[in-house]
Amino acid sequence: MERTPHFVQTAGRPVFTGQGTGELTCRCGQSVLVRGYDPRNFLAVDFQCASCGAITTTPGLSALNSPPAAVVPLERTADAPPEGASIPPGRVLAGREELDRLMHIYQPRGPESEYVTVTDEWLESLGADYDRLTGGLLATHLDVVASAEAEKPLSGLAKHRLAWALHTLRAGIRDPDWSCTRSSDASVATTMAGAFRYFTDCWSHHPLFPEMAAAAADTGFSLHGMALFATAKALSDSGNRIAFLPPRDGSGRVRDFAIAMGPADRLTCVVDVFDGYEWPTGRTKWEFLELRAAVLERLLASKARINQKRPGMIVLSPGAMWETMEQPLVDAIITAFHSHGRRYRHVSALSVILAKIKETDERNTARFGYTFLPFANPRHTAVTVHVADIGGVTV
Repeated sequence: MERTPHFVQTAGRPVFTGQGTGELTCRCGQSVLVRGYDPRNFLAVDFQCASCGAITTTPGLSALNSPPAAVVPLERTADAPPEGASIPPGRVLAGREELDRLMHIYQPRGPESEYVTVTDEWLESLGADYDRLTGGLLATHLDVVASAEAEKPLSGLAKHRLAWALHTLRAGIRDPDWSCTRSSDASVATTMAGAFRYFTDCWSHHPLFPEMAAAAADTGFSLHGMALFATAKALSDSGNRIAFLPPRDGSGRVRDFAIAMGPADRLTCVVDVFDGYEWPTGRTKWEFLELRAAVLERLLASKARINQKRPGMIVLSPGAMWETMEQPLVDAIITAFHSHGRRYRHVSALSVILAKIKETDERNTARFGYTFLPFANPRHTAVTVHVADIGGVTV
């Protein structure tokens, strides 16, 4: 049985008029289905010809192309659009089956588990992924970290962050009294390792994963380097359609993503490092006014990437932050938006992404997850960004 088309041509007139230079015609040669046809505007869309009744299907998205940031999903309703229906620039129509295919390819998956269990086998698996994603540099980075740690404890952290975590965990599990949450260095190392596994679980299937991994590797796979992708996962899980755009600067690095707000509108999301209070070198004490000033400074610094022409969301990445600082930071963000939201009306929301672990009954096992804390700017033009806490950690 032939499938139901998305659109049925009537009276021999084109179903749509687009902005392209070609024509989509039925194979019978009697009907122009789309005048001004541009294949980028129609992804796997079925048109039924008024003359012969045959169905013509436009191509789906090629594996060589990135998906559009926003599309209009189509059901098989066999509708006839209004006479003279046009496709404006940037509008993309996609069959529901094609959209589902793209979601499977481009949206995040996993993670496999909310628990991390630090064993030799698990660390070997992480090391193998690290080695593959850095082009075989694991042994070199571990040697650098070991040498630095021999001279001064924690100095290897600044050299290669994830390599430091692997080095620390490999040494720790040899101690029968060790626990992955008992000390700060063990907790931070476990959190970094858990974040790396979360990153690969969720995104390794994505066509742009090499560019994602290259960006994260530049930071030593730090919590900051992986925060962008954890944020994208959080927003996707909350019902938003997100899209990473291929890097256009020749760097081969993915540094931000967009949230689809409609057929042609999107909201840019950028992650900004907020590391002044990060373990082990950040400040352990803070004054509220100082903290609010630091938030406002990050808002001001964001203007090169988020502005009136390119509105969006800013996500602060505090990294390995002391837990007692979480609420003061939230209060600082709320107060900053209350008093200065009008000045930064191009910022739809200011959010915080936090990687966390929770202790379990097993000394080498912890629950890992992210807490995503979004705060809308009351002065921003109204948009709907769906948000929710994610991961295995309850705030």
